[in-house]
Amino acid sequence: MHSDRMTLSEMAAYLGVSQATLVRALCNEGALEGVPLPEGLDHLPLTQRHWLKEDVSQLKHALQRVHDIHHD
Repeated sequence: MHSDRMTLSEMAAYLGVSQATLVRALCNEGALEGVPLPEGLDHLPLTQRHWLKEDVSQLKHALQRVHDIHHD
């Protein structure tokens, strides 16, 4: 695997959410806590799809900002 890419399970672990929560967000809303999810690099099934680590990192920072705003 490329070091600049993440799988679904890696992305869920990095974001601190369950895979089931992430799958629901990807399939239903396209957003997590109102933050748009990054596009996958390919159109494979979710268990085989990859996302850029940079995109996932930006998502995590956006989620942290949302969390901080709601808990001030």
